[in-house]
Amino acid sequence: MKQVIILFREDRDTEDEYQALLRSGIRFSKYRMAIPENSLVIGRYSVLPFYQDLEKELKSCGSSVLINTYAQHRYIADITQWYQDVKEFTPETYEIWGDLPQGSYVVKGKTNSRKHQWNSMMFAPTREDIPNIVSSLLKDALIQDQGIVVRKFIPLKQIDYAINDLPITREWRCFFLGETLVASGFYWASHPECYQGALPSEGELFAKKIAKIIAKKTNFFVLDVAEKAEGGWTLIEINDGQMSGLSCIDPDVFYGNLKIALWHYTNE
Repeated sequence: MKQVIILFREDRDTEDEYQALLRSGIRFSKYRMAIPENSLVIGRYSVLPFYQDLEKELKSCGSSVLINTYAQHRYIADITQWYQDVKEFTPETYEIWGDLPQGSYVVKGKTNSRKHQWNSMMFAPTREDIPNIVSSLLKDALIQDQGIVVRKFIPLKQIDYAINDLPITREWRCFFLGETLVASGFYWASHPECYQGALPSEGELFAKKIAKIIAKKTNFFVLDVAEKAEGGWTLIEINDGQMSGLSCIDPDVFYGNLKIALWHYTNE
């Protein structure tokens, strides 16, 4: 059985989380070369931009492995891969957008978006607005190499607006280790005045239904789910649990629950 090590890249933005990790008692390292042999590694903020190189280094230095293989990480990072498995739970997504029906759309990279520039680099009120946003994203250093997708705009239950008309909605972030929900919290940590409390039970059941599908393809992941304006729930995004911020999840709760989940995960 492999021992679990958190490889944690500490900076001023993650200090609170780092202190919670210390309090949790989970073994950790700040340096990849200090990781013991035969470890299962969770690279908290520590796997990008050279994920595949890190995977190879860990293997060559003592048969240690990342919680998600490079192939599993790529599955999460590429919406065109995971979309095929959960399309019934998430907005319709297109790689070709020249002949879409009239309507509003969201335009983004296969991994990242420019949501904080919502009204100029993400939201297309009409089909005719798509080309201009695509053109802007193709000039963006982060997005241009990812490839671009267009998603049907689904109105969500809205709380407020942020800068550039970004809608602040009833959305929650859910961390999963396999099918186990480790922790969940309101998504918009940047807008604490809009805090909406714990994930409703309907949203938790919805997220767990999707997790059963995604857990067959990867191990440690995040599901962002939101309430639709018309009622019901939708999947907004899937991310690698190693690189995802905690949003409004209490760091002590996160690491306390993760410690328990990892014990079960490695002893099954």
